[in-house]
This record gives sequence, C-alpha cells and structure tokens, in this order.
Amino acid sequence: MEFIRRWAAGLAISGMLAACSGPQEDPRVSFCRGLAADLTGVDVAQWRHAGDRIVEPEYAEVKVSASGQTLSCFYEYEAVEPGAMEHATPLLAYATLPYRVRMGDRVLEGRELTAAVKGQQVHWGKAVLDKVQRDLDRAVEAARQGLDEAAR
Repeated sequence: MEFIRRWAAGLAISGMLAACSGPQEDPRVSFCRGLAADLTGVDVAQWRHAGDRIVEPEYAEVKVSASGQTLSCFYEYEAVEPGAMEHATPLLAYATLPYRVRMGDRVLEGRELTAAVKGQQVHWGKAVLDKVQRDLDRAVEAARQGLDEAAR
C-alpha cells in the first residue's frame, strides 16, 4: 500500500515537472506563436518560427508566419552582463514577454498589447493546469488498479 502511494506521488510530481518543461522551442517563440493564433484566429500549430533578428543590446525580434501572414514580437534586452548561456543562446538575454507586436502595418503596444499578453498567459496557465490534472487523474487510476489487484 505504501509503495503505491509513493509511486502515485512520484508520478504526480513527474507530471507537474513535465508540464512545466514544455517543448524545447524557445519560450519567446512559443509565446509569439500563441499571440499570433489569438490575434488572427489561425491555429497555433500552423504558425512557424520564421527567424530572429537581434539588435544588440536593444531588442530581439522574433518572427512567426502562417498562411501568408507574418507577426513579429519584440523583446527588450534584460541581461546585466551576458554569460556563456546567452552567448550560446542569444535570446536568453531578452525578456520573455514582448513590449511590442507588429502584424503587417498594425503595431500593438500599451493596453492593447497588455490585454493580448494577459490572454496568452491565461491560456498557457490553463494548459499547464490541465496537463497536471490529467497526469494526476492517471496516477489516481493507476493507484486504484494497483489496490484492486492487491486486494484480490
């Protein structure tokens, strides 16, 4: 019985860690793809990373494109002094939330951008919580099955 509890707890913790780690795509790219999907209605899976432009040290521009549309997210420089990680992965030196978004001729800043960013943050948070809930449900079901088998 104690083994099953520990196993279920370990599975739940693993699920939470997996939910936090997410894909290997840079979070700035993922966030920009999510914003693009929210702002255009084009499914997030269709948005592709179209490249980065880094203007050191002022900002980094992350471009995504889908269905002939391009969206750029601009991230402010945040590193006090770049280290080895920032040299290996330059985007690490920049903020994780954009200060400006450009969609064609349209530029989102201020309140409009704040609302879009907040919506995307809520979406990401919900996705993480949903994954944790699914993993916990699986762990509970596996523990129940183990208890049922042990009782037989």
